[in-house]
Amino acid sequence: MDAVKTEESGAATQAPGSSPPATGPQDCPTCVRRRIRCDRSLPTCIKCSKKNLVCPGYGPRLRWANGIAVRGHLKGRTTPHIDKPTKATNSSSKVSTSPTSVRSSGTEDTPRPASVTDPFEQTFPDFPDPSTRSRLIDHYDTQIAGLMVWIDSEKNEYRRLVVPLAGQQPVLLLAILAISAQHLAVTTRQETSFPARARDAAVTMISQQIQQVTGKLAAGFDLGSQIDPDTAVWMLASMLTLANYEMSETETGAAAADSHRQAARTLVNALATTNRENNMLFDFLRNQLAIYDILACTTIFGPMSTVEVILPAPDHSNLIFSEFLSLLHRVTIWSRQRHERETSGSFSVADIPISSSDARSGFEQARGSTLMAAGLLGLPRDARRRDFIRIVDVYHHAALLYTYRVLFGGQVEQIEVDASALILFERLNQLEEKSTCMQNLPWPAFVAGTECRDNPERQAFVAKLYADIAQDMGFKYYLGILDFLQDLWASRVTNWTEMARSYEANGKKIVAV
Repeated sequence: MDAVKTEESGAATQAPGSSPPATGPQDCPTCVRRRIRCDRSLPTCIKCSKKNLVCPGYGPRLRWANGIAVRGHLKGRTTPHIDKPTKATNSSSKVSTSPTSVRSSGTEDTPRPASVTDPFEQTFPDFPDPSTRSRLIDHYDTQIAGLMVWIDSEKNEYRRLVVPLAGQQPVLLLAILAISAQHLAVTTRQETSFPARARDAAVTMISQQIQQVTGKLAAGFDLGSQIDPDTAVWMLASMLTLANYEMSETETGAAAADSHRQAARTLVNALATTNRENNMLFDFLRNQLAIYDILACTTIFGPMSTVEVILPAPDHSNLIFSEFLSLLHRVTIWSRQRHERETSGSFSVADIPISSSDARSGFEQARGSTLMAAGLLGLPRDARRRDFIRIVDVYHHAALLYTYRVLFGGQVEQIEVDASALILFERLNQLEEKSTCMQNLPWPAFVAGTECRDNPERQAFVAKLYADIAQDMGFKYYLGILDFLQDLWASRVTNWTEMARSYEANGKKIVAV
C-alpha cells in the first residue's frame, strides 16, 4: 500500500493536530497532461516520481504574447508575460488539449470524465456543426495540404499526421478550420466572419498554452525534457498553418504571417536541446519551417532577420533541397555582411568569402543532392516527375541570380547572369502541369521578376505567372508581390534590395514564399 494516500482534494493526509503539509498551488503540468489528479507534493509530485517522469513543479505559468498576435486584443503584448499562480481548484486546471474538455476527479490513472460543454461552444456560440466541420477538414485535406510541401504525395505529413492530430488538439483544429474557410471564401467568394474569429481564438489559445518556453528560457532554466513533445508538435503545426492563413487573407498579410514564423522560430530554438527521438511529425514540421524561414530571409532585411534562423536538421541531410537551403542561407548572411560594410565604408571585394565560380559549384552539387534525395519519393515517370526536375533547375538558376545580385553585385560576367536568366525563364515556361507545382513558384518567380527590368515580354510572363499563383492557390498576398515587381519595373532603381528595404521600412514586408 502507498505510504502516502490522497484525499479527493489531492492533498496528502496528515495526523490529527499536525500542521498541514506544504503543497503546490496547482496540479503539475505532467499530471494535467496525463489527466490524473496530482498530489502536489513538494518539491515535486510523488506520482511523477513513481512513474519515473519529470515533474516540472508548480511555478508560474508563462504565456507567449508577442511573436504571434499583431492584431486584436493581444496586439502589443510583450514576452514573457507571467501569470501569477493561484490556488488551484477542480475547475482551475490547465485548458485541455483535446477537443473534449476534462475535469480533475478520480484516482491515479483514472481518466477524467468529459465535460458536458464543448469548449468550442463557449468560444463560438455559432461554431460550425459537425457536417460543416467535416467539410472544412476535407477541403484542407484535398486542396490545402498539397500546397504546403515541395511535392504532394502519400508521404505528405500535413495530410497523414497533422489532420488526425487536429482531432485531438483544439487549437490546431481551429487553425485548420480557419485557413480552410478562408481559402473557400477566396476561391468561391463566400465571405464569412468565421475564419478571422477562428484565427483570433487559435492565437489566444496558443498564447495561453505556450508554457515553459520563452519565459523559462529567458529566466535561465534548462528546458531539457521538461517540454512536452506533444505540445511542441501541435503548437508548431498551428503556427505554420496560421502563417499560411495570413497569406491567404489579404494582399498585405506578410507582417501577420511573419509574426507566426518568428514565433515558430523561437519555439524550435527554445527546444533545440530537447530529446525528440522518433518524433516524426516534429522533425517534418521543423524542416517545413526551415524552408519557410530561409526563403523568407532572402527578402526581409531587419537587423534580426538572419539571427537564429531554422536550418535543415543535420541528420536530415537526405531531404530534398536540404543542402540547397543551407548554402542559400549562407549567401544571405554574407550579403548582409557586405551591405553593413558598404554602409560603413569599409567594404572590400576581398571580404566576400566565396568566389562566383565556387558559388556555382556549390549550387550544382546541391542540385545533384536534391535529385538523388527526390528519388526516394518514387515519382512515376510522367509529367509530375519531369516538372519536378524542371523545378530543381528553376531553383538552381534563381539561386545563382540571387547570389550574383546580392553578394557579388556587378562583379559577375554578364554572360553568366544572362545564361541563368535564360534557363530560368525557359524552365518556368516548360512546366507541363503548373497547377500541381504552383506552391513552389513564388520565390523563383520573384527572382525572375527582378531580372526583367527592360524586357516587357518577360515582365508580362512574370505578371501572368503571379496572377495565376494567386488565383490557383487562393492566396491574395501574392498580388502584393506583383505590385512590388511592377513598381520595380517602373522605377529607376537598379538594385531590387533597395526597394525591398524601402518597402519594409514602410511596413510592407516582401515574403515570396
